[in-house]
Amino acid sequence: MTGLRTIRVFEHQVLKVGEEVNQVIFGDADFQALAKWVAGRDCPYLKIEHKAVRFRSYVGVIQCNSLCIEILPKLDRWLPSTDAIQACLVEMLKVSRFLKIDTLRSVSISLTSLPLIDLFWKFYLEEVTKLLQEGLIRSYRRDRGWKPHLKGKLELSKQLRHAQAVKGFYTQATTYDYNHPANAVLYGALMVLRRLPLSPANQILLGQVLNRFPKLTYSSAHLRQLDALHFDWKMKRYQDALFLAKMILKDNSPDIRSGSHNGVALIFDMNALFETYIYHLLLRSKPEQASVSYQEQRYFWLKRSIRPDLVCQLEDKRVVMDTKWKLLPKGQPPMEDLRQMYVYNRYFRAAKGILLYPKLGLNESITAPYHGVGASVDHGICEVRFVNVVENGQLNIGIGKELWASF
Repeated sequence: MTGLRTIRVFEHQVLKVGEEVNQVIFGDADFQALAKWVAGRDCPYLKIEHKAVRFRSYVGVIQCNSLCIEILPKLDRWLPSTDAIQACLVEMLKVSRFLKIDTLRSVSISLTSLPLIDLFWKFYLEEVTKLLQEGLIRSYRRDRGWKPHLKGKLELSKQLRHAQAVKGFYTQATTYDYNHPANAVLYGALMVLRRLPLSPANQILLGQVLNRFPKLTYSSAHLRQLDALHFDWKMKRYQDALFLAKMILKDNSPDIRSGSHNGVALIFDMNALFETYIYHLLLRSKPEQASVSYQEQRYFWLKRSIRPDLVCQLEDKRVVMDTKWKLLPKGQPPMEDLRQMYVYNRYFRAAKGILLYPKLGLNESITAPYHGVGASVDHGICEVRFVNVVENGQLNIGIGKELWASF
């Protein structure tokens, strides 16, 4: 099995056939395999063009056959190397609780020269190993079919109809086993990894996990069953492993897809990641008397609702906030963003609305009231605020304190 080749690109970048990135060439065979894998899928994170691939505002990893493409956030204006940017992405995922990366005690967070795909696979395999050590969930289920021995209730009509053609007994019995939707989803993701080229260390770890994991049957119906289940205390320990398993299985069901062009994508919307990152920083640093809610919803018209990213309450002062992962070279927000904050201010009766952008160069924050008909009417205040995502070569985790102090 050939080793993995890794190419690092940035969101919104175009990768052309024949282009060399860090001594790895994106060849025509790589392009054709990726295009064939993408065909018929919902892939908002990339677009196949003529002899090129255009990436969008998503970050993460795509593995197609032996090629791994790491899509990094556009932080190259603030950080000196792709290794530093990769470490910042991992830290952002950690803070945002998208992944509990701190459980990977065997992996250095500096991640120097470690492919991101190896980190994700190692995390998933170690989470499944931990579940195996603790013991997988078992559940009762109804089992119907032909059995060599009489066990349970004999279904006489089926027995009489097919008795001469089939040997045995057609019974219905209650079985207590590992055939639970959560276990089936984990097993399905392991089967996907089995088809992919892995690093030698992850290949060994996968073999150890498969030797201990009960042999189950996975189908896409298990994902639907899992979504309908209530996550009780027994299921909570499955949460991190299932998060990755679902991402691995998205468009990669081994029971319906096969062939030589095997791939998988673990992709995060950068807008959602930035929004969640800011929320957790606010949550970490909030004063005792303050509160912050995430995507609080209110009805706007008929069954349509509005939902700002964040609503912060500090004593008797309420502030609504919307995060925007985009750069404003001239420091002026789009009109639709300003209109959006005006509506949020009115509906949530906020003292101020904040549009939060990453800082670029000498961007200065702007605070101004909305104009409106009637001088005596308070139409609210909108602040266009720029934050340093990176400070002194590291992810700025002090943004939350800075924001609370400015309210």
